[in-house]
Amino acid sequence: MVGVNDANDAGASDVDVDVDDGFEVLALGLARSVRTELTTSYASSSKGTKRLCAVLASAYAAHALFANADSLFALQAYAVMTHPWVLVTSGYYEMTFAALCFDVCCLLYIGKSLEPIWGATELLRFVVGVNIAVATMSWISMFLLYVISAGDEFYLFAKFGGFHGVLAALMLALRQVLPEEPVFAAGALLRTLRNKHLIGAYLTFTAVYAFMSGGRHHHVGLYLFDIWGAYAAWVYLRYFQPHGAGPRGDASADFAFAALFPPQARPVIARVSAPLHAIATKFAHRSVVQKPPDVEAASPKLSTTMGVHDAVVRAKMENNEDDDDDSTHAKREARKERARKLLEAREELVTDEMNDDATA
Repeated sequence: MVGVNDANDAGASDVDVDVDDGFEVLALGLARSVRTELTTSYASSSKGTKRLCAVLASAYAAHALFANADSLFALQAYAVMTHPWVLVTSGYYEMTFAALCFDVCCLLYIGKSLEPIWGATELLRFVVGVNIAVATMSWISMFLLYVISAGDEFYLFAKFGGFHGVLAALMLALRQVLPEEPVFAAGALLRTLRNKHLIGAYLTFTAVYAFMSGGRHHHVGLYLFDIWGAYAAWVYLRYFQPHGAGPRGDASADFAFAALFPPQARPVIARVSAPLHAIATKFAHRSVVQKPPDVEAASPKLSTTMGVHDAVVRAKMENNEDDDDDSTHAKREARKERARKLLEAREELVTDEMNDDATA
């Protein structure tokens, strides 16, 4: 019996060692992939993206160094009327170092993916516009929660802020533009994580985090920012984002509001969101710019195989390129060249990592 028990103990020890080794290999692989992505993202990010990261770092430094910074820069429902600038500053004002690091990493990754497609001006306009919309809707929500809770003063005096709402918006934009792009370039298992998975995973995590923390203090603001950030981004991208002389927004079925939810919930969401869709469509039609005849003719043909968004972008690039002035043409060529260099740099880093692993 002693021999059998010893053999069983030895077998169990071997299993434990194998499991530990497996986790260690997985952790090392994830660390290498994250390092590769961060290196690529930082090297290929524009000055605008890096400056925005510097703004986030400066805001956190103000929180850490000055005792009254929260009153000046964080969102507090009661004080917005006397400090209206917090509707702008609260979205960039992080209160924890971990959140700052997460913001910077995500911003570098998403910025280097979106900017070559949108351009620096559109990306900046998107970030600024979503940030103000998120803060405004969160402020209104806190007043409504105060009324619904029968006068719980927490909702009037809670101070919160952070970049989470804009991050949720950028993740949704990434789902629209590059949904199938792997987040990590190396590793068979890690490559299964696609851009389209980020927004759902992020909203789920923050919901659980806010619920487990009791929804108090910074965490209720975190989830309000996330929800309004995702919704504001969807409304803008769906109905109002300009595409040159083409139609605004993205009318493709894949980007419908119900399509953002699990299949089981889509019929219910579609019925609930139908009135809002009708209102937004009427409002968006008022600001539509008429398309030139050549784009009008090209868009329906292209949209049968690509989606409305891709059709508009392709029509704009192919049909209007000859009409652009030298400055616009040079900017477009520079943007294309930058995107090519980005991909080449990413491939080189992945190759170097694979060579290092083989040497090791």
